[in-house]
Parts: sequence; structure tokens; C-alpha cells
Amino acid sequence: MKLSIILTLTITFFCNGLLYSQSLKKAGIESFQEIDGMVIFEAESIPLTEGWSLENTVEDYSGEGYITWIDSTIIEPKGQGLLAYNILITKPGVYTLKMRNYHSCADFTECNDVFVRMDEGTWRKNFNHTLSNWDWNSQQDIHHIFTDSQFLLKEGMHTLYISGRSKDFSIDKIALFHKDTPENSYKSAQLSKVIVENN
Repeated sequence: MKLSIILTLTITFFCNGLLYSQSLKKAGIESFQEIDGMVIFEAESIPLTEGWSLENTVEDYSGEGYITWIDSTIIEPKGQGLLAYNILITKPGVYTLKMRNYHSCADFTECNDVFVRMDEGTWRKNFNHTLSNWDWNSQQDIHHIFTDSQFLLKEGMHTLYISGRSKDFSIDKIALFHKDTPENSYKSAQLSKVIVENN
């Protein structure tokens, strides 16, 4: 029974990814262009999927607002509310992921995380322990070992996937920066240019 459920979820996730890829080929690929080892973009800069909501009630956000996972908390990554951000890398190397996020649960270990994945890699839980304040200090939790979420990226197109996990977790902006980037410069950097590649 469990095997059949896993197979069904896997097939569903694959088909959704295939449909997404096919739609990109028809419409052209919009991607955020890395410049000088840095990519910065608003979380709401792509169409939202089911489970996400564009909101503006918490002050001090940038852009049009911020996105909040309003569906129920889901412990395992199953591609729920899948968001895909395309990124064009020209400077290869190790990149760190940070998300400007907000959560206000009484327990700082609740409503404080999402799932992230780069390309076809494994899902990672990305969390933050700062309560009731916009904060960039997001990290990954792998078997209860907390580290910065980093990816080795080659030159070319990559896709950062975000999938909902904790109800009421909000994301304002997302930053991906090369290891050579000056410390904390991503916090005040300008948004990356969006380019379109037609197939």
C-alpha cells in the first residue's frame, strides 16, 4: 500500500514537472540573471501555485508584498505548492541561499520553514528561528545539523524549487550569492535583471 502511494506521488510530481517544462518551451524561459556572483529576486515575482498567498499585512516588506504558505503543515516534501525560479549563472562556484522571511508562532520551532531544492538535487528543510521580525538568517536542517544552504553551480541555467512546509511561514525576498561575495552585501543589493530566452 505504501509503495503504491509513493509511486503515485512520484509519477504525479514528474508529470507536473514535465508540464511545467513544456509550458516554458512554448512561452520562453524567464530567468533571473546572476551578475558579479549575486542573484536577488522577490518571492512573488513568479505566478503563485496552490497553497501560497500574496499578502501585505506585515509591514517592512519589499516589492508588491510577500508570499505565505496558507495550506496545512506538511512534514514530508511531496512537491506541494511547487514554485520554480529559473536562474542563469555566469560565474560558477559555491552559492549560498538566503531568504528574507517572517513567522510569528509562539513556539519558534513552529511555522518556521519551507522545503528547497536546486535542480534535481534532494529536498532540504530551510528554517529560521527569529520570531516576529523580517530576517535573512535562514539555514538548512539536515538530520538536525544546522548549516548555511549552499549549492555548487556550474555556468548555465539552474532552477531553485520551493515547496510549502509550515503553515503561516512567509518569504519576502530570495538571495543566492557566490562565496566571493562581500559579507551581507546581498541584504541591500538591487534586484536581478529578468531575461527571456525563447526556444
